[in-house]
Amino acid sequence: MTGPFVPVVWGHFIYNLLLQVFDAVLTYQVLALGVPEANPLVSTAIAQWGTVWGLLYWKTLACVLLLLIFMLRHKRRDLTIKAFTLTSTVYGCLFVAGLYELFLQLGI
Repeated sequence: MTGPFVPVVWGHFIYNLLLQVFDAVLTYQVLALGVPEANPLVSTAIAQWGTVWGLLYWKTLACVLLLLIFMLRHKRRDLTIKAFTLTSTVYGCLFVAGLYELFLQLGI
């Protein structure tokens, strides 16, 4: 019974990790243009540790939390898939909003 669900959960996990990477790169690009970080937690980390280390800290934390969700896959498959779907939806929307802001700043 776990056969068909394993690739689905792995796919959601990898997709969410890729979204974290793309979000970090996009955030770095937008910050380099002078746009301030909207998230106050990330903004504080960036102010104290610098752009790269502040982003790296929060993206690492996000990836660890995704790993914790992934570890639930054996006991709560449906909940794991729903959690990954929710996180990918939220980060997908934030990614599109970030791209929009980047294009506005670049005048594209």
